[in-house]
Amino acid sequence: MKLNLFKRSMIFATFFGSCLCIALIVASLGTTHWIDARARRTSNPLESEGRISFGLFEGHKELNYGYGWRNHDFSVKAGTHPARRWSWCGAAAQLAAALAAAGGACVLAALASAARCRCSPRPMLIANSLAVLFILGAISVWLTEYFLRLQHNVMSVEDLDNAWSSDGMAELGLSFWLVVAAAVAAFINDICVLVAMSDGRDVETIAPALEEKVNGAIMLY
Repeated sequence: MKLNLFKRSMIFATFFGSCLCIALIVASLGTTHWIDARARRTSNPLESEGRISFGLFEGHKELNYGYGWRNHDFSVKAGTHPARRWSWCGAAAQLAAALAAAGGACVLAALASAARCRCSPRPMLIANSLAVLFILGAISVWLTEYFLRLQHNVMSVEDLDNAWSSDGMAELGLSFWLVVAAAVAAFINDICVLVAMSDGRDVETIAPALEEKVNGAIMLY
């Protein structure tokens, strides 16, 4: 049996949704704005100023002690990431799993929309649901670290020794919200698949069958 046009359209829409989900996750991993923060020195808060932004793998820091800006780049490999190891490892691992699930959903959607015969949308539903779950897991891990640690301090031990503080001056950045958008895209894919599954009739197969019966009746007369 052939898929009707409505089902095929809904399934094909999930292909673009999966591509968008993958693009958003990759963009979040490649950018350095999971956290954006400002900083001040407690010893001279009026003259000093700092700006810190970082992602899961690297970040950038600008500090002004009162006589000019100093720029610093830092990375996880250097052991200077503000987030604790369990948080960024957990978030990165779950986003990698979400990428795999979204990639599988993308391939399944392409095959299903191109196939002439009817195929079950259930594997696409499972793949997109896994993507949603893994993304939500990464979001939960990062939010936990943010509320427990990052909103109070993103400074290194060396900066803390120099009286720098970011307490209450950190916020979730654009890179984090890209992950939230990826979760929304995968969830919309689930809705599209469920709508396609709820339409139990195959319109394209009913019309030819009816036409064949009518032609048979005409020939009989």
